[in-house]
Amino acid sequence: MWPIPTLNNTFVTVFFSSDTLICSWIERIDNNPLLTLRAYKRYPLSNLELERLTIFNPTIIQKYISLFLHEYDLINAFILFSLQGSGVTEKFVAMSTSTPHHSDFGSMNSRNFLWEYRYLYPNDKGQFIFYVYKVLRSLVLQYQLLAIAAGCNLVTMTTKTIGLIDAYKYIFGTAFRRSQFAIDMIKCNNNIETLFSIDMLNRMLIFTTKGALQDQIYHAASIGLLSAERAV
Repeated sequence: MWPIPTLNNTFVTVFFSSDTLICSWIERIDNNPLLTLRAYKRYPLSNLELERLTIFNPTIIQKYISLFLHEYDLINAFILFSLQGSGVTEKFVAMSTSTPHHSDFGSMNSRNFLWEYRYLYPNDKGQFIFYVYKVLRSLVLQYQLLAIAAGCNLVTMTTKTIGLIDAYKYIFGTAFRRSQFAIDMIKCNNNIETLFSIDMLNRMLIFTTKGALQDQIYHAASIGLLSAERAV
């Protein structure tokens, strides 16, 4: 019988975009109300390693992920993949009901794509706004194979926007109200990234890594992904 490696309650987020790979390890330490950025690495991708999120150089991508996991002894951690870029179709859709059926989204339905939606807020026109996203099944398979090759315990694959939506909810906790979310999203024309400032992030996260502030949006999204997994 082969021994099964023990998994721990550690989570690592990996963000993929056409020009950057970002690995992040965030934890809560000793019941501190603030989370701690334990480790963070940004790997530039300047030689078409990823194009429209299609992986053209899986060897180098796998190398970067493995380097990060081994450097911080995180080889048994749970891994969250987040995709950002033109390989993902994202849009905000107004519906007449807050509880639609999948068939109500029309053109999003396709055998070639995996897609999902998230209810966000009601607007002042009596409509309900949803975030809808889809990605090619073949692209999802690429990332699943990458996770297997890198020995990753992959538990989630989603978009950065989903992480930011969940981060907004995490910030407000039990005080979260869709009515206020609607006001904030309408003000920023649904550009949710603009809702996260350095001051807001400092109220959630302790930085222990130099240069990490430049990627504040990724850290916010990481916190959202972790909260969805009940990891923080």
